[in-house]
Amino acid sequence: MPELARARTRAKRPVAGAARRAERSLGEHMAATLATRILAGEYRPGTLLPSEETLRKQFNASRTALRESMRVLTAKRLIEPRQRVGTLVRAEEEWNRLDPDILAWMREIEPDLAFIRGLIEVRAVIEPAAAEFAALRATGRDLSSIESAYERMCKSHPHDLEACTGADLDFHLAILVATKNPVFAQLGSVIAAALSNSFRLTTSLTRSYARTLAAHGDVLEAIRLRKPKAARAAMLGLIEVATHDLAGIGHNGVGTPAGRRRRAA
Repeated sequence: MPELARARTRAKRPVAGAARRAERSLGEHMAATLATRILAGEYRPGTLLPSEETLRKQFNASRTALRESMRVLTAKRLIEPRQRVGTLVRAEEEWNRLDPDILAWMREIEPDLAFIRGLIEVRAVIEPAAAEFAALRATGRDLSSIESAYERMCKSHPHDLEACTGADLDFHLAILVATKNPVFAQLGSVIAAALSNSFRLTTSLTRSYARTLAAHGDVLEAIRLRKPKAARAAMLGLIEVATHDLAGIGHNGVGTPAGRRRRAA
């Protein structure tokens, strides 16, 4: 008899495991959908999300799945559950904007140009110094990695955003590694997804891909020739190209909260 009971228990385990996986999957889907709505401005900072009952009906979800979605969004600082009040959408400056999931969700909506411009400002502080250090410290292997990424950029068609973006990202990350500074190298892994989003946008907007390639080539050449000041100047010039490509964007609501709401709708 005990053996029969144990057999029945074992038979139930796969079913229970499948149910938990289904709940988790639905919770992740709910989190992604709600996050996209928040990022697009459909649920604005300082306002409350719909009630638990409303959300459960919208998604045909259990309390377990809803709790999982709220846990994910809370961890990413998009929302703040408050007792007897509801679930509050946090202010934008509190969002964990460099979180890989948030960056992936941002790709589903109109680009947030304020964030991308902010990223370019940070790059203008960090990357010229990185290029200067790379010119002083890069090994032969580092130079090979930078050059390989540049060659892939040259071979990529400008309309193939994935290929162009991937090679561009590898180029900049290889320079950060070539500094031989562990903080620079770690920084690359932290902001890689954000850089990828930024490169994807600027490549799609560029007025001249040839100019973009030439700017990357100048950086590579200065690093290869061990000219730190020239490498710094070349990287500044490269970032100015990205800034120029973004100039004028934002008209007609593109990249603004209202524009993001329209695209999400």
